[in-house]
Order: sequence, then C-alpha cells, then structure tokens
Amino acid sequence: MISSYIVWFILPRGMGQHGSQFCPSQIGQGLAGNYVTVLGWPRYVWIEIHSWASVALLVVILLHIILHWGWIVATTKRVKSYIGKRVRRVTELYVAAVVLFILFLFESFSGFVIWLFIPRGAADFYRMISGVGRTFWGLQRNIWVDLHAWVAVAIMGIIIVHIIMNWNWVVAMSKKILQGISGAISKPSEG
Repeated sequence: MISSYIVWFILPRGMGQHGSQFCPSQIGQGLAGNYVTVLGWPRYVWIEIHSWASVALLVVILLHIILHWGWIVATTKRVKSYIGKRVRRVTELYVAAVVLFILFLFESFSGFVIWLFIPRGAADFYRMISGVGRTFWGLQRNIWVDLHAWVAVAIMGIIIVHIIMNWNWVVAMSKKILQGISGAISKPSEG
C-alpha cells in the first residue's frame, strides 16, 4: 500500500522531459518519474515495487481466505437462514466482507490488465487523446488506471470499516498475542 501512495500522490504522472508529452517508458513516466525520487528510487522503480508487492498481497489475501474458509461457509449458511429476520451484525459483517472481496477481485484484475495487457508505451498519450489508444474490453488504458485508483480508494474505506466493525476481536487477539510474547520473554530458560 505504501508503494501505491508513493506512485499516485508523491510521484504523480507529469510532463515528459523538457516539457514534452513524450517520455520513454524505460526511464519513468513524466517529469516526476524522470527526476524526482523517494528513498533514492524514481517513479518507475516504485511502479515495479507496487506491481510485485500487489502480487504478494494477492497471495496473502488468498491465504487469508483459505484460513477463514470455515467462517465464510458458516456465515453464508447463517446469512441465508437470517433472510427475512433482523440479525443485523452478522449480515453487516458478511456484506462488508463480500463487497471487499469483489472490489479486491476487480482491483487485482484491473492491475493485471494495466500491467500485462495494456502496459504504458511510447506515444500512448497521443493515441489516447485522439481516441485510438490500445483498449481492453473497449476501455482505454487511462480509464483502466482511473478505475484501478478509485477502486483502491473504495477498498481502503471498506478496510477501515471492516477493522472498526471487528475492533473488539482485533483488541482481544492482540492482547492474546502480546500476552504470549511477554510470557515467552519473561520465562526463565530451563536448562
């Protein structure tokens, strides 16, 4: 997530070298990508970090889903049995998790589209503004980038809501983990 904020807010897209719209893809994207660095790395390096960190995050989220599969199945059955009844808490948690999952699937898909199917290339700006740019499912790259960015904002909002809704569980689990760590540290070694 840090790499995405660096790419989109600290090193935004800009003009090419010397004020031109053209910027070779191998040296970054726009003025910010060519000259400005964060922690010594230019924008194009942060884009690579973002891409590969996103692949790692996809693996982590898939593992999270696998580890919580029992909850998913049990809650789906409970929500089905609650239809027509007023059991709000479980339904809210379930809906938040389902919406988060759907948005994450779209975010992953749009990221792969941008990265692998319609990557940025030389002179894409001119093709884009003339309406003849490369497309995927009828949408040009700039539209995919905008969708990717705004879905990421929605995901962050839902993650915040998800954490707030599960705050008591987060606190309880954190206490257990910290007690386990402090117990392991404070035990004198036997031997």
